[in-house]
Amino acid sequence: MDIRKKFWLVSIATVLGLVLIACSCSSIIPTPTAAPQTGGQEPMPGLAGKWLDPDTSGTYHVIAWQNGEYVVTATTNPSRGGNEVTSSSWANGKLTWVYCVPNGACVTTVTVSVNGDNLDTTWTNDQGLSGSTTMTRMP
Repeated sequence: MDIRKKFWLVSIATVLGLVLIACSCSSIIPTPTAAPQTGGQEPMPGLAGKWLDPDTSGTYHVIAWQNGEYVVTATTNPSRGGNEVTSSSWANGKLTWVYCVPNGACVTTVTVSVNGDNLDTTWTNDQGLSGSTTMTRMP
């Protein structure tokens, strides 16, 4: 076999071998991904706290950061007393909770954003009403 043909065959085989190695290695080389929330870092800083709903007669909501997620630990109206929260969930960057007023509506509230001492939310109730509310931080 001519030396030039051997050279080209070895060169082509080497390049193909390197391509195969590169392709197989791409599956074991880690690719950057978003870092998971760790170490207790809150994804919505300022959300935890006690929030007064100005559209009600004194109802406030207590939001806590627990076990890597936000939860509503209490919804209380001093004139009615008691915790009215029936569910709370943190998903896709939104906190959603439901509370039921004794002998009244059950209200589903969803966080929109926190702006300093203001918490923007949307709400719906089981009587077909809906709207938005800006709650204010309580001491």
